[in-house]
Amino acid sequence: MKRKRWVGFAVLFGLVLLVMLTYKPMLNGLAHYLVHPDEKAPSDFIILLGGETDGQRTRKAVELYRAGLAPKIIVSSGARISWRTTESKEMVALLKQLGVPDKDIVLEQKSRSTYENAFYTRKVLEKETLQHKRITLVTDNWHTRRAMFIFHRVFEGTGIEIGSVGSHSLEKIRLDDWWRDHESMQTILSEWSRLIVYVIKY
Repeated sequence: MKRKRWVGFAVLFGLVLLVMLTYKPMLNGLAHYLVHPDEKAPSDFIILLGGETDGQRTRKAVELYRAGLAPKIIVSSGARISWRTTESKEMVALLKQLGVPDKDIVLEQKSRSTYENAFYTRKVLEKETLQHKRITLVTDNWHTRRAMFIFHRVFEGTGIEIGSVGSHSLEKIRLDDWWRDHESMQTILSEWSRLIVYVIKY
């Protein structure tokens, strides 16, 4: 009986030790999985996704535009910030402030979700002649996995390649030890719940 108890204790201790040694890498891995690796290649359009909070998505899009990644930027957002203005108007204002001319900005103002970003962007591109047959998404780094997932689903059969480049918000959402920071925890858990819903729904 003593031997069995010691074996049981050893197994339990081993399991506890395993959890202690692996829980942190596993939790960190959950956050890092949300970030799709950056893919920079010549594109026809940079797709600037709505959900902007601090201008960093827009600034990243301009950085890529200036580097010659794509000749035009599609601003994809139908969200209202207030009764006076919309998110897309604010993003366009910043694009112009940073030197992007009107002729290189295309507006898509119907979308209110990542799925609709993809759906309505496809509608816009159906009217365009594409040289590279490629688009590059710009959004917060922790949003790139879900954005890539749904854009691939919606663009299936079009022959258009899709890449993404993540921006980094000024709020500094942490991917390591994210559960120790309230804002980071809220963002990571919320994004995982949305990703799961998208995988089930689409």
